[in-house]
Amino acid sequence: MADEPGIFEIMYSTRAMRRLKPDPIPEDTLKKIIDAGIRCASGGNMQDWAFIIVQDTERKRFIRDYYWNTWQQMRGGGTLNYDDMPAPQQRMLNAASHLAAHMDEAPALLLACTRDHYPPIASMGNERASRVVIYGSIFPAVQNILLACRALGVGATLTTIHCFFEDQLKEKLHIPNDMEVAALIPMGYPQGKFGPVTRKPVEEVIHWDEWGNTRA
Repeated sequence: MADEPGIFEIMYSTRAMRRLKPDPIPEDTLKKIIDAGIRCASGGNMQDWAFIIVQDTERKRFIRDYYWNTWQQMRGGGTLNYDDMPAPQQRMLNAASHLAAHMDEAPALLLACTRDHYPPIASMGNERASRVVIYGSIFPAVQNILLACRALGVGATLTTIHCFFEDQLKEKLHIPNDMEVAALIPMGYPQGKFGPVTRKPVEEVIHWDEWGNTRA
């Protein structure tokens, strides 16, 4: 335990790892990662989540094909214009293209699923509040999973492009109609190294007491 990185070191070095080795991840490691994920709070402690670990080659290729086609449409349609982006973003998109093309080579694809509504609030007719609760429950679990991956030396990244083919994905994996796939997380031991992440200065994102009241 003494040699394990501390929580702040993990937070400050959890990069999106998009170039992954095909080496298998032990089942005990996968279970430990998910178990850490579900330590988070959930709305009303409903724990209305489920996690599908896709390791089967044919199913991974199915996901890769849809993901890659969607990615190509985004690039071809001008949604992602490399020429207008600074070099760091171009490098990020190159890595994202690599992931899209080679997603099936990752040893595990994790689907984080949640109920598509929160019954106590949905019954009141406030759809927005219901969805805030369900996403406010599943995404803390997703972040816990990413941090647990980092702590155990497993590379991972949060993706959401599956939303463009969620119906086909749910049919293929027999996901119930009242469940949503909130995140698709490719997992594998990284080809690169973990390291510091670059973010805006914290002073630029804090507003004190009201919007626009910042401090240098």
